[in-house]
Amino acid sequence: MAKHDAEAFHFPEHYDPLPELTDEVDRLWHEGRYESALDVILRFLRAEGRSAEAFHWALMLLGTGQRRTPDPRVVEPVTPQQYGNPYFAPIATECARCERLRFWYSGHALVEHAGISVVNPVGLQCQVCRYSLCRDCLDLRDRRCPDEGCHGELGAPVLPTGCPRGKPANTCTEKLEHVLILWRDTPTSQEEAEELLDLACTWQERGGITVRSQANQADKRDGEQAERQMGLVLVGLYERHGMISEGGLLQRTRVVPIESPGRGQRLVFVTAAPATGAASQLSGPVNYLLFDEPDTDDEGTRGPKRRWFRRGR
Repeated sequence: MAKHDAEAFHFPEHYDPLPELTDEVDRLWHEGRYESALDVILRFLRAEGRSAEAFHWALMLLGTGQRRTPDPRVVEPVTPQQYGNPYFAPIATECARCERLRFWYSGHALVEHAGISVVNPVGLQCQVCRYSLCRDCLDLRDRRCPDEGCHGELGAPVLPTGCPRGKPANTCTEKLEHVLILWRDTPTSQEEAEELLDLACTWQERGGITVRSQANQADKRDGEQAERQMGLVLVGLYERHGMISEGGLLQRTRVVPIESPGRGQRLVFVTAAPATGAASQLSGPVNYLLFDEPDTDDEGTRGPKRRWFRRGR
């Protein structure tokens, strides 16, 4: 492993095909429905984790998002949200110098497996340590690696580095235990919850975690700080009732504000799993407990949910 690719997915020389994935993605690819094809790949990655076959297809599709001239045969182009989805971070190449954290998807990783040629690459990479520079940061008169102590040269192939500067919101452990989404006005659907997880959690193991969403009942006039405090109160209550393991609130919870298009701001409270204990061994599907329907109160009448403050019986 080179110095600057520790966050990358390294394609093996050989990997087994996945017909259940390939058949559908290949059909959408030939129909020019790249957006739908990437949605299929994202669903697979969420459920199954990293996969060479899934990443192979993703690189082929995401490379089209870098073209300056749209392809008229593509009826569903890659969306900006898909291009920047953190699930694809392991196959991205990040410029080590850009202040705006520029990244791209290089086709060089596909050359060996698919015979794809790469013309006019977006950037170059040190062939020793994988230090990468986009074309805006390159000095073509000097191909020496800028990394101190490295004697390599910038050139091709340009392989994935991951996005080491775009760290996940919660780096306490690689595995997550619990996620709470606070919303106002518009409830959180499962589709949106999955998008928010992608944005807030980057590539972190989330198998078996519980995702809750709650209406934010803090007074909006008091500002975001009050809303954050409300969310932390809820995290503390979940910990108190054994839904989050001990120390989750004070040691392993981070708050991520995200602006959801057309829905307003969400506050996402990401709790990492402890390094040891039962929560560190969570596995299975994500459990969504979304707070988006009316509920009955203790007297059986319809009204807004108040589960936050119900006393245990």
